[in-house]
Amino acid sequence: MASEVPCFPGRALSGDEDTPISAMSGPLEHHITADVGIAAWNYYRVSADRQWLAEVGYPLIRETADFWTSRVERRGPGHYDIDHVVAADEYASNIDNNAFTNAAARANLLAAISAANVLKIAPNPDWQLVHDNIPILRFPNGITREHASYEGARIKQADVNLLAYPLSEIVEPEAIRRDLDYYEARIDADGPAMTRSILSILYARLEQPEEALAEFERGYRPNLYPPFGVITESPGSANPYFATGAGGLLQSLLYGFGGLQITDDGLVQRASKLPRGWKSLTITGVGPEQRTYTVTR
Repeated sequence: MASEVPCFPGRALSGDEDTPISAMSGPLEHHITADVGIAAWNYYRVSADRQWLAEVGYPLIRETADFWTSRVERRGPGHYDIDHVVAADEYASNIDNNAFTNAAARANLLAAISAANVLKIAPNPDWQLVHDNIPILRFPNGITREHASYEGARIKQADVNLLAYPLSEIVEPEAIRRDLDYYEARIDADGPAMTRSILSILYARLEQPEEALAEFERGYRPNLYPPFGVITESPGSANPYFATGAGGLLQSLLYGFGGLQITDDGLVQRASKLPRGWKSLTITGVGPEQRTYTVTR
């Protein structure tokens, strides 16, 4: 099953960073640390494999959470700032208090607390303290601010919108829609394909299936590379195969149109609407029980 966590910088099989040295994403895109911890917790939430959690998952989640307790700048209540990062929006480099980085760090810390509780281990009290004081910035009108110096510039890919999916930092439909309306208009049309998958999922969860379908198709139709129609990173580029874009399309089907959602109670299916022209969607072989999920019009 596709992970509910995006991942951008690369690692070689040796474990060494292989992001080009000309890009700051290698040394500064620290949300990847949180992504790894969250992915481990999500694996446990779907599999309920307590032995794996004890032996593999929790040590990883614990160490990634401890990273954030050392990474924040403790400037007082509400100001445990995370400075000098590359955002999930990689046009934003060396900025402070990035929305997704901060929200992912908070999710990583909560995952560590939850994992410790499952295993009957006393969680580090600093995890909750740091979580409670990492800020999520907003403009005066309530729109989530991408980072401390953001003033509405063009963005390369989804960032703020990731707080609604794959994270659950923002759950109120009005807030999701407000951020969606604001940042969709600022996306670089030549940016990477996976952003459209995020928007598709959000529209599907807002019960706007036609808008979800439009974003779904924008995520692959302009990127089909001849002669076999493999997916490139962005429209007009010639660098197939872009696995992140393909993974985003899969997530659109599973977590958008399919209505699946990873929760502390395992994988659940919420109500979902299909766009016109779709009769049904069937997803098979899901999770350790190999379940089948169906959505019909």
